[in-house]
Amino acid sequence: MSETPDPVILPTEPPMSVADVLNRQDGVYWVVKNRDSVFLWVNENFADLVGMTKDQLIGHRDSRAAHVEHDQQVMASGKPLLNFHETIAVPTKSGGMVNVDIVTQKGLLRSLDTGEIIGITVCFSLANPVDE
Repeated sequence: MSETPDPVILPTEPPMSVADVLNRQDGVYWVVKNRDSVFLWVNENFADLVGMTKDQLIGHRDSRAAHVEHDQQVMASGKPLLNFHETIAVPTKSGGMVNVDIVTQKGLLRSLDTGEIIGITVCFSLANPVDE
């Protein structure tokens, strides 16, 4: 009988965790928040995009009111929000802020034991990515 592989570690060369994969997806931004829109996890892309570190984000409530409102609507509806077009303010190299268009998928984060909605997952990409 073969041993069941650890579902968190993928059989890549070298082996990668799911978090490694989410952190290394080109042009894809991932966020996990609790019911109060407090960041539980973000990928490196998201932290870089908003000009903060993961440590500065995780454990803190999302300050973007429109995004928090959408989080609450999705959790209240019990249905994911797919292909939603919105904007996010990001810092510029000159120290200002600019709104960029994004296409967002918001899913429900459910408790393993009860299935209760305990938060939200957010995955998005830039609607008009720029070549670097």
